[in-house]
Amino acid sequence: MIKLIASDIDGTLINDEHQVTPYTKEIIQKARAQGIEFVIATGRNYESASEIAKQCGIDPEEMAIISLNGLRVEFPNAGYSVRAESMSYEACKKMEEIGKKYFMGVMYAFEDVIYYHMDDVSFEDYRLGVPKERMVLFDDSLRSQRINGLEDIKHRFEHGSEILKMIYVQNGDYTELVKNRIAREFGKEFTLMLVGVGWAEIMPRHVNKGAALLQYAASRGIQADEIIAFGDSDNDLTMIKKAGTGVAMANARESLKIIADDITSTNSENGVAEYIEKHILNQE
Repeated sequence: MIKLIASDIDGTLINDEHQVTPYTKEIIQKARAQGIEFVIATGRNYESASEIAKQCGIDPEEMAIISLNGLRVEFPNAGYSVRAESMSYEACKKMEEIGKKYFMGVMYAFEDVIYYHMDDVSFEDYRLGVPKERMVLFDDSLRSQRINGLEDIKHRFEHGSEILKMIYVQNGDYTELVKNRIAREFGKEFTLMLVGVGWAEIMPRHVNKGAALLQYAASRGIQADEIIAFGDSDNDLTMIKKAGTGVAMANARESLKIIADDITSTNSENGVAEYIEKHILNQE
């Protein structure tokens, strides 16, 4: 019996207009009314994910949110707060050097600002390789600042500021071609995850949605086989693998569809809500 539903946000829970539809909200509320816990698991920061929780009709204080690909898990009203160790300056420097080698624009996300350095040619390559409606550079809740390189912000590491994640941006087709080469250079320490067209996020290998989800579920007395997870991108792979039932969206990357237990409709067709209504509500 399913006791916990975990869902990614972008390309999964929300439609292409970045909204939770009334139907999806209704089904989530019905699941919660039947005692099934609903958890958001996203690459977004906590504040951004909280806004989506509100669209679902849920007070963010009254649910668990796995943010930043598993770096943080917060359930304020349950007193649950877990934060994994983020990347060091030395690790970020290594990632910066690899990024430059492959002509990547590099971004460094902190709580209050996203720093970035990208030459004009790389930015143009990125812009030309992304459909206008999917053009994303920065989280709307954060301001951005251009820098010449990581050395410009070394003082932030020295004064205890925590980097949330690093991001490579480039032309989508080019990124697909070189991602495996880049991943090999990372070795066993880091993971490269394609989460959008031309948008690849870098996290320490021990930080991922799957590990964070199982750790949280265990704290609630919920077993892996009592969890269902929905996703569409590389950063959902661990969650889809580790949940008792992993469901890929019809619009998901092929790498996710291959390992998923099932496939539902696209995010614009209310795939998450459709699957919950058909397979989970009123389960016996």
